[in-house]
Amino acid sequence: MDNEFLQSFLKTGLFEIGDSDDRLEKLRKSIADLQKKFEVDYSLLPKYTLVAIDPNISDTEPALLETEKIVSVHWETLRSKYPEMPRNILRGVILNAINNVGSKDPISARIIYLTALNLYPFVKLNKEKEVVESMLIKLGDLAEKNAIEEWSFMEDSPSIKIGTLKTTGLKLNEVTVDDTKLKEALKVAAKYTPQGYNQYQQPEQWSEHFSNNVSPAISELIKNSIASISNSFDSTSFDTSINKFFLEFKKSLDASLKTSFSSLTSVERRSKLLWWKETLYSSSLRTSYRGLNKNLLPIVMSVDLNNQIPEVTPISVDYLLRDTIFLLNEKKDDKVKFVEFLTAISQDETKEVLRPFFTELTDKEGRISITDFIALLINDRLSTKDFPKRTGIKENDETSTSEIAVALLHDLLIQRLITE
Repeated sequence: MDNEFLQSFLKTGLFEIGDSDDRLEKLRKSIADLQKKFEVDYSLLPKYTLVAIDPNISDTEPALLETEKIVSVHWETLRSKYPEMPRNILRGVILNAINNVGSKDPISARIIYLTALNLYPFVKLNKEKEVVESMLIKLGDLAEKNAIEEWSFMEDSPSIKIGTLKTTGLKLNEVTVDDTKLKEALKVAAKYTPQGYNQYQQPEQWSEHFSNNVSPAISELIKNSIASISNSFDSTSFDTSINKFFLEFKKSLDASLKTSFSSLTSVERRSKLLWWKETLYSSSLRTSYRGLNKNLLPIVMSVDLNNQIPEVTPISVDYLLRDTIFLLNEKKDDKVKFVEFLTAISQDETKEVLRPFFTELTDKEGRISITDFIALLINDRLSTKDFPKRTGIKENDETSTSEIAVALLHDLLIQRLITE
Protein backbone atom coordinates (compact mmCIF):
# COMPACT_ATOMS: atom_id res chain seq x y z
CA MET A 1 0.00 0.00 0.00
CA ASP A 2 1.21 3.53 -0.85
CA ASN A 3 1.41 4.98 2.67
CA GLU A 4 3.05 8.13 1.31
CA PHE A 5 -0.06 8.95 -0.73
CA LEU A 6 -2.30 8.28 2.28
CA GLN A 7 -0.18 10.54 4.47
CA SER A 8 -0.32 13.25 1.80
CA PHE A 9 -4.09 13.05 1.72
CA LEU A 10 -4.33 13.22 5.52
CA LYS A 11 -2.13 16.31 5.51
CA THR A 12 -4.69 18.17 3.40
CA GLY A 13 -6.83 18.46 6.51
CA LEU A 14 -10.02 17.51 4.70
CA PHE A 15 -10.88 15.38 7.70
CA GLU A 16 -9.38 14.85 11.11
CA ILE A 17 -8.61 11.51 12.71
CA GLY A 18 -6.33 12.92 15.40
CA ASP A 19 -3.18 11.14 16.47
CA SER A 20 -4.94 7.80 16.76
CA ASP A 21 -2.87 5.04 15.19
CA ASP A 22 -5.90 2.81 15.61
CA ARG A 23 -8.02 4.95 13.29
CA LEU A 24 -5.19 5.15 10.76
CA GLU A 25 -4.94 1.37 10.74
CA LYS A 26 -8.69 1.12 10.19
CA LEU A 27 -8.37 3.36 7.15
CA ARG A 28 -5.51 1.25 5.81
CA LYS A 29 -7.55 -1.93 6.11
CA SER A 30 -10.52 -0.27 4.44
CA ILE A 31 -8.33 0.89 1.55
CA ALA A 32 -6.90 -2.62 1.17
CA ASP A 33 -10.39 -4.16 1.05
CA LEU A 34 -11.60 -1.72 -1.61
CA GLN A 35 -8.39 -2.18 -3.56
CA LYS A 36 -9.03 -5.93 -3.74
CA LYS A 37 -12.49 -5.26 -5.21
CA PHE A 38 -10.97 -3.09 -7.92
CA GLU A 39 -8.28 -5.63 -8.74
CA VAL A 40 -10.93 -8.30 -9.28
CA ASP A 41 -13.27 -6.07 -11.30
CA TYR A 42 -11.82 -3.20 -13.34
CA SER A 43 -15.33 -2.17 -14.43
CA LEU A 44 -15.72 -0.54 -10.99
CA LEU A 45 -12.86 1.87 -11.58
CA PRO A 46 -14.62 4.45 -13.80
CA LYS A 47 -17.60 4.97 -11.46
CA TYR A 48 -15.47 5.15 -8.32
CA THR A 49 -13.02 7.52 -10.01
CA LEU A 50 -15.84 9.89 -10.98
CA VAL A 51 -16.97 9.85 -7.35
CA ALA A 52 -13.52 10.26 -5.80
CA ILE A 53 -12.48 13.39 -7.70
CA ASP A 54 -15.76 15.26 -7.13
CA PRO A 55 -15.94 17.08 -3.75
CA ASN A 56 -19.64 17.79 -4.36
CA ILE A 57 -20.69 14.20 -4.88
CA SER A 58 -24.14 13.38 -3.53
CA ASP A 59 -24.42 11.68 -0.14
CA THR A 60 -26.72 9.13 -1.78
CA GLU A 61 -24.18 8.10 -4.42
CA PRO A 62 -24.15 4.25 -4.52
CA ALA A 63 -20.35 4.05 -4.75
CA LEU A 64 -20.05 6.28 -1.69
CA LEU A 65 -22.53 4.16 0.28
CA GLU A 66 -20.72 0.97 -0.70
CA THR A 67 -17.44 2.45 0.48
CA GLU A 68 -19.03 3.40 3.80
CA LYS A 69 -20.03 -0.24 4.32
CA ILE A 70 -16.43 -1.33 3.78
CA VAL A 71 -15.05 1.28 6.17
CA SER A 72 -17.68 0.48 8.83
CA VAL A 73 -16.49 -3.12 8.98
CA HIS A 74 -13.19 -1.90 10.44
CA TRP A 75 -14.43 1.37 11.98
CA GLU A 76 -17.68 0.44 13.68
CA THR A 77 -18.03 3.81 15.41
CA LEU A 78 -17.60 5.80 12.18
CA ARG A 79 -21.06 7.33 12.26
CA SER A 80 -20.80 7.97 15.99
CA LYS A 81 -17.76 10.07 15.30
CA TYR A 82 -19.23 11.60 12.11
CA PRO A 83 -23.07 11.72 12.29
CA GLU A 84 -23.30 13.26 8.80
CA MET A 85 -22.01 11.44 5.73
CA PRO A 86 -18.19 11.47 6.09
CA ARG A 87 -17.82 12.24 2.40
CA ASN A 88 -14.18 13.30 2.48
CA ILE A 89 -13.09 10.27 4.49
CA LEU A 90 -14.79 7.98 1.99
CA ARG A 91 -13.38 9.87 -0.98
CA GLY A 92 -9.97 9.57 0.63
CA VAL A 93 -10.37 5.81 0.93
CA ILE A 94 -11.43 5.56 -2.73
CA LEU A 95 -8.61 7.79 -3.96
CA ASN A 96 -6.02 5.75 -2.08
CA ALA A 97 -7.46 2.48 -3.38
CA ILE A 98 -7.49 3.57 -7.03
CA ASN A 99 -4.01 5.06 -6.63
CA ASN A 100 -2.70 1.72 -5.33
CA VAL A 101 -4.32 -0.24 -8.15
CA GLY A 102 -3.24 2.17 -10.86
CA SER A 103 0.34 2.34 -9.62
CA LYS A 104 0.76 -1.41 -10.14
CA ASP A 105 -0.80 -1.89 -13.57
CA PRO A 106 -0.72 0.34 -16.69
CA ILE A 107 -4.16 -0.82 -17.86
CA SER A 108 -5.89 0.18 -14.63
CA ALA A 109 -3.80 3.37 -14.64
CA ARG A 110 -5.14 4.16 -18.11
CA ILE A 111 -8.75 3.51 -17.08
CA ILE A 112 -8.44 5.79 -14.05
CA TYR A 113 -6.54 8.50 -15.90
CA LEU A 114 -8.87 8.70 -18.93
CA THR A 115 -11.94 8.68 -16.68
CA ALA A 116 -10.64 11.46 -14.48
CA LEU A 117 -9.42 13.49 -17.45
CA ASN A 118 -12.98 13.88 -18.75
CA LEU A 119 -14.38 15.25 -15.48
CA TYR A 120 -11.37 16.97 -13.93
CA PRO A 121 -11.69 20.31 -15.81
CA PHE A 122 -15.22 20.80 -14.45
CA VAL A 123 -14.82 19.97 -10.76
CA LYS A 124 -13.79 22.43 -8.09
CA LEU A 125 -11.24 20.62 -5.96
CA ASN A 126 -10.32 22.09 -2.61
CA LYS A 127 -7.37 21.25 -0.39
CA GLU A 128 -6.97 17.90 -2.10
CA LYS A 129 -6.29 19.43 -5.53
CA GLU A 130 -2.51 19.07 -5.38
CA VAL A 131 -2.73 15.45 -4.20
CA VAL A 132 -5.23 14.50 -6.90
CA GLU A 133 -3.19 16.25 -9.59
CA SER A 134 -0.02 14.43 -8.56
CA MET A 135 -1.86 11.11 -8.69
CA LEU A 136 -3.26 11.79 -12.16
CA ILE A 137 0.11 12.93 -13.49
CA LYS A 138 1.76 9.78 -12.16
CA LEU A 139 -0.91 7.45 -13.57
CA GLY A 140 -0.98 9.36 -16.85
CA ASP A 141 2.79 9.00 -17.24
CA LEU A 142 2.55 5.27 -16.53
CA ALA A 143 -0.25 4.84 -19.08
CA GLU A 144 1.57 6.93 -21.70
CA LYS A 145 4.82 5.00 -21.28
CA ASN A 146 2.95 1.76 -21.83
CA ALA A 147 1.21 3.14 -24.93
CA ILE A 148 4.46 4.41 -26.44
CA GLU A 149 5.98 0.96 -26.01
CA GLU A 150 2.96 -0.56 -27.78
CA TRP A 151 3.23 1.90 -30.68
CA SER A 152 7.00 2.17 -30.92
CA PHE A 153 9.16 1.37 -33.93
CA MET A 154 12.09 -1.01 -33.73
CA GLU A 155 15.19 1.11 -34.25
CA ASP A 156 17.76 -1.70 -34.24
CA SER A 157 18.01 -4.40 -36.87
CA PRO A 158 16.44 -7.63 -35.64
CA SER A 159 18.95 -10.27 -34.65
CA ILE A 160 18.62 -13.83 -33.51
CA LYS A 161 20.68 -14.77 -30.51
CA ILE A 162 22.07 -18.28 -30.80
CA GLY A 163 23.76 -19.75 -27.79
CA THR A 164 26.49 -22.35 -27.76
CA LEU A 165 25.34 -25.92 -28.15
CA LYS A 166 26.50 -27.62 -24.97
CA THR A 167 25.81 -31.31 -24.91
CA THR A 168 25.93 -33.65 -21.98
CA GLY A 169 25.82 -37.42 -21.98
CA LEU A 170 28.69 -37.76 -24.47
CA LYS A 171 31.30 -39.11 -22.06
CA LEU A 172 32.26 -42.28 -23.98
CA ASN A 173 34.22 -45.17 -22.51
CA GLU A 174 37.66 -45.84 -23.95
CA VAL A 175 37.49 -48.26 -26.86
CA THR A 176 39.96 -51.18 -26.49
CA VAL A 177 40.72 -54.28 -28.57
CA ASP A 178 41.58 -57.58 -26.95
CA ASP A 179 44.93 -58.19 -28.66
CA THR A 180 45.31 -61.68 -27.19
CA LYS A 181 42.07 -62.95 -28.71
CA LEU A 182 42.86 -61.33 -32.05
CA LYS A 183 46.34 -62.92 -32.20
CA GLU A 184 45.00 -66.38 -31.36
CA ALA A 185 42.38 -66.08 -34.07
CA LEU A 186 44.97 -65.00 -36.63
CA LYS A 187 47.24 -67.91 -35.73
CA VAL A 188 44.46 -70.41 -36.20
CA ALA A 189 43.49 -68.85 -39.49
CA ALA A 190 47.09 -68.84 -40.75
CA LYS A 191 47.68 -72.56 -40.16
CA TYR A 192 47.30 -75.29 -42.77
CA THR A 193 43.80 -76.15 -43.77
CA PRO A 194 42.27 -79.36 -42.48
CA GLN A 195 43.10 -80.86 -45.86
CA GLY A 196 46.75 -80.04 -45.31
CA TYR A 197 47.05 -77.26 -47.87
CA ASN A 198 48.83 -74.01 -47.26
CA GLN A 199 48.29 -70.71 -49.01
CA TYR A 200 50.90 -71.40 -51.68
CA GLN A 201 49.72 -74.83 -52.65
CA GLN A 202 45.98 -74.16 -52.84
CA PRO A 203 45.32 -70.40 -52.52
CA GLU A 204 41.59 -70.56 -53.03
CA GLN A 205 40.99 -73.24 -50.42
CA TRP A 206 43.33 -71.59 -47.95
CA SER A 207 41.78 -68.12 -48.33
CA GLU A 208 38.38 -69.57 -47.55
CA HIS A 209 39.85 -71.32 -44.53
CA PHE A 210 41.48 -68.02 -43.40
CA SER A 211 38.39 -65.87 -43.78
CA ASN A 212 36.15 -68.38 -42.01
CA ASN A 213 38.40 -68.36 -38.98
CA VAL A 214 39.38 -64.71 -38.69
CA SER A 215 36.03 -63.04 -39.57
CA PRO A 216 34.11 -64.19 -36.47
CA ALA A 217 36.92 -63.02 -34.23
CA ILE A 218 37.13 -59.56 -35.78
CA SER A 219 33.33 -59.27 -35.83
CA GLU A 220 33.12 -60.13 -32.14
CA LEU A 221 35.77 -57.56 -31.27
CA ILE A 222 33.93 -54.83 -33.23
CA LYS A 223 30.63 -55.68 -31.57
CA ASN A 224 32.21 -55.56 -28.14
CA SER A 225 33.71 -52.14 -28.88
CA ILE A 226 30.40 -50.74 -30.15
CA ALA A 227 28.60 -52.16 -27.12
CA SER A 228 31.11 -50.41 -24.87
CA ILE A 229 30.41 -47.09 -26.62
CA SER A 230 26.66 -47.59 -26.53
CA ASN A 231 26.60 -48.47 -22.84
CA SER A 232 28.50 -45.31 -21.97
CA PHE A 233 26.19 -43.02 -24.00
CA ASP A 234 23.27 -41.34 -22.09
CA SER A 235 20.70 -40.69 -24.83
CA THR A 236 18.26 -38.95 -22.47
CA SER A 237 20.83 -36.40 -21.39
CA PHE A 238 21.89 -35.84 -24.99
CA ASP A 239 18.29 -35.31 -26.11
CA THR A 240 17.79 -32.79 -23.30
CA SER A 241 20.80 -30.77 -24.46
CA ILE A 242 19.64 -30.72 -28.08
CA ASN A 243 16.06 -29.84 -27.15
CA LYS A 244 17.22 -27.04 -24.85
CA PHE A 245 19.37 -25.56 -27.60
CA PHE A 246 16.55 -25.50 -30.15
CA LEU A 247 14.07 -24.23 -27.56
CA GLU A 248 16.31 -21.24 -26.85
CA PHE A 249 16.74 -20.76 -30.59
CA LYS A 250 12.96 -20.73 -31.07
CA LYS A 251 12.49 -18.20 -28.28
CA SER A 252 15.05 -15.89 -29.86
CA LEU A 253 13.46 -16.30 -33.27
CA ASP A 254 9.95 -15.66 -31.90
CA ALA A 255 11.15 -12.54 -30.06
CA SER A 256 12.81 -11.20 -33.19
CA LEU A 257 9.74 -11.86 -35.31
CA LYS A 258 7.47 -10.30 -32.69
CA THR A 259 9.57 -7.14 -32.58
CA SER A 260 9.58 -6.89 -36.36
CA PHE A 261 5.83 -7.48 -36.51
CA SER A 262 5.23 -4.82 -33.86
CA SER A 263 7.13 -2.29 -35.93
CA LEU A 264 5.15 -3.19 -39.04
CA THR A 265 1.93 -2.88 -37.04
CA SER A 266 2.96 0.55 -35.78
CA VAL A 267 3.64 1.71 -39.33
CA GLU A 268 0.28 0.37 -40.47
CA ARG A 269 -1.58 2.08 -37.61
CA ARG A 270 -0.04 5.44 -38.39
CA SER A 271 -0.71 5.04 -42.09
CA LYS A 272 -4.38 4.28 -41.48
CA LEU A 273 -4.77 7.26 -39.17
CA LEU A 274 -3.15 9.62 -41.66
CA TRP A 275 -5.37 8.22 -44.42
CA TRP A 276 -8.42 8.72 -42.21
CA LYS A 277 -7.48 12.33 -41.59
CA GLU A 278 -6.68 12.91 -45.24
CA THR A 279 -9.86 11.41 -46.68
CA LEU A 280 -12.26 12.64 -43.94
CA TYR A 281 -14.40 9.61 -44.67
CA SER A 282 -16.81 8.11 -42.13
CA SER A 283 -16.69 4.33 -42.36
CA SER A 284 -19.80 4.04 -40.18
CA LEU A 285 -22.01 6.44 -42.13
CA ARG A 286 -20.25 5.81 -45.46
CA THR A 287 -20.05 9.45 -46.28
CA SER A 288 -17.71 12.40 -45.93
CA TYR A 289 -17.48 14.24 -42.62
CA ARG A 290 -17.62 17.47 -44.58
CA GLY A 291 -21.33 17.18 -45.19
CA LEU A 292 -22.32 16.28 -41.62
CA ASN A 293 -24.02 18.51 -39.09
CA LYS A 294 -21.26 19.93 -36.86
CA ASN A 295 -23.02 18.55 -33.76
CA LEU A 296 -22.74 15.03 -35.19
CA LEU A 297 -19.01 15.31 -35.84
CA PRO A 298 -17.65 14.73 -32.31
CA ILE A 299 -19.78 11.62 -31.82
CA VAL A 300 -19.41 10.04 -35.26
CA MET A 301 -15.70 10.78 -35.53
CA SER A 302 -14.86 9.47 -32.06
CA VAL A 303 -16.71 6.23 -32.80
CA ASP A 304 -15.01 5.83 -36.19
CA LEU A 305 -11.60 6.49 -34.71
CA ASN A 306 -12.22 4.08 -31.85
CA ASN A 307 -13.04 1.36 -34.37
CA GLN A 308 -9.63 1.54 -36.02
CA ILE A 309 -7.21 1.91 -33.11
CA PRO A 310 -6.22 -0.49 -30.31
CA GLU A 311 -7.51 0.19 -26.83
CA VAL A 312 -4.03 1.22 -25.67
CA THR A 313 -3.21 4.49 -27.43
CA PRO A 314 -0.79 7.36 -26.80
CA ILE A 315 -2.11 10.83 -26.00
CA SER A 316 -1.07 11.96 -29.49
CA VAL A 317 -4.17 10.23 -30.89
CA ASP A 318 -6.29 12.71 -28.93
CA TYR A 319 -4.54 15.54 -30.73
CA LEU A 320 -5.04 13.88 -34.10
CA LEU A 321 -8.77 13.85 -33.40
CA ARG A 322 -8.73 17.45 -32.16
CA ASP A 323 -6.85 18.66 -35.20
CA THR A 324 -9.10 16.82 -37.66
CA ILE A 325 -12.23 18.38 -36.16
CA PHE A 326 -10.44 21.72 -36.06
CA LEU A 327 -9.89 21.52 -39.82
CA LEU A 328 -13.53 20.55 -40.45
CA ASN A 329 -14.71 23.50 -38.36
CA GLU A 330 -12.80 25.95 -40.55
CA LYS A 331 -9.93 26.07 -38.06
CA LYS A 332 -12.18 27.24 -35.28
CA ASP A 333 -12.61 25.70 -31.85
CA ASP A 334 -15.43 27.79 -30.50
CA LYS A 335 -16.73 27.12 -27.02
CA VAL A 336 -20.25 25.82 -26.52
CA LYS A 337 -22.28 25.22 -23.40
CA PHE A 338 -23.06 21.59 -22.65
CA VAL A 339 -26.77 22.36 -22.53
CA GLU A 340 -26.61 23.79 -26.05
CA PHE A 341 -24.80 20.77 -27.42
CA LEU A 342 -27.12 18.31 -25.67
CA THR A 343 -30.19 20.20 -26.91
CA ALA A 344 -28.84 20.11 -30.46
CA ILE A 345 -28.31 16.33 -30.50
CA SER A 346 -31.72 15.81 -28.88
CA GLN A 347 -33.46 16.77 -32.11
CA ASP A 348 -35.36 13.89 -33.68
CA GLU A 349 -33.40 13.87 -36.95
CA THR A 350 -30.10 13.83 -35.04
CA LYS A 351 -31.19 11.09 -32.64
CA GLU A 352 -32.21 8.95 -35.59
CA VAL A 353 -28.68 9.13 -36.99
CA LEU A 354 -26.98 8.51 -33.64
CA ARG A 355 -29.08 5.70 -32.16
CA PRO A 356 -27.31 2.93 -34.15
CA PHE A 357 -24.05 4.05 -32.54
CA PHE A 358 -25.34 3.34 -29.03
CA THR A 359 -27.21 0.07 -28.87
CA GLU A 360 -25.82 -1.04 -25.50
CA LEU A 361 -26.99 1.23 -22.70
CA THR A 362 -25.67 1.65 -19.15
CA ASP A 363 -28.49 2.91 -16.96
CA LYS A 364 -27.30 2.16 -13.44
CA GLU A 365 -27.81 4.53 -10.55
CA GLY A 366 -25.19 7.09 -9.68
CA ARG A 367 -22.51 8.80 -11.70
CA ILE A 368 -22.06 7.93 -15.36
CA SER A 369 -19.72 9.08 -18.10
CA ILE A 370 -20.51 11.74 -20.69
CA THR A 371 -20.79 9.04 -23.34
CA ASP A 372 -23.22 6.96 -21.30
CA PHE A 373 -25.34 10.06 -20.74
CA ILE A 374 -25.43 10.86 -24.46
CA ALA A 375 -26.40 7.26 -25.21
CA LEU A 376 -29.29 7.43 -22.73
CA LEU A 377 -30.29 10.88 -23.95
CA ILE A 378 -30.66 9.96 -27.62
CA ASN A 379 -32.56 6.81 -26.60
CA ASP A 380 -35.03 8.93 -24.60
CA ARG A 381 -34.02 7.43 -21.26
CA LEU A 382 -32.79 10.76 -19.83
CA SER A 383 -33.27 14.44 -20.54
CA THR A 384 -30.84 17.35 -20.59
CA LYS A 385 -31.91 18.44 -17.09
CA ASP A 386 -30.47 15.18 -15.72
CA PHE A 387 -26.99 16.04 -16.97
CA PRO A 388 -25.56 17.77 -13.85
CA LYS A 389 -26.74 15.12 -11.44
CA ARG A 390 -25.61 12.16 -13.52
CA THR A 391 -22.24 13.50 -14.72
CA GLY A 392 -21.20 16.12 -12.14
CA ILE A 393 -20.86 18.72 -14.90
CA LYS A 394 -23.02 21.84 -14.89
CA GLU A 395 -25.29 22.52 -17.87
CA ASN A 396 -23.69 25.92 -18.46
CA ASP A 397 -20.11 24.68 -18.26
CA GLU A 398 -18.38 25.37 -21.55
CA THR A 399 -16.55 22.98 -23.80
CA SER A 400 -15.86 22.58 -27.52
CA THR A 401 -16.73 19.99 -30.13
CA SER A 402 -13.12 18.76 -30.16
CA GLU A 403 -13.08 18.36 -26.37
CA ILE A 404 -16.38 16.48 -26.51
CA ALA A 405 -14.97 14.19 -29.18
CA VAL A 406 -11.87 13.44 -27.10
CA ALA A 407 -14.01 12.76 -24.01
CA LEU A 408 -16.16 10.33 -26.01
CA LEU A 409 -13.07 8.61 -27.41
CA HIS A 410 -11.73 8.19 -23.87
CA ASP A 411 -14.98 6.63 -22.70
CA LEU A 412 -15.10 4.23 -25.66
CA LEU A 413 -11.50 3.14 -25.02
CA ILE A 414 -12.24 2.69 -21.31
CA GLN A 415 -15.18 0.44 -22.13
CA ARG A 416 -12.92 -1.75 -24.23
CA LEU A 417 -10.24 -1.85 -21.54
CA ILE A 418 -12.62 -2.99 -18.79
CA THR A 419 -14.10 -5.73 -20.97
CA GLU A 420 -10.72 -7.23 -21.88
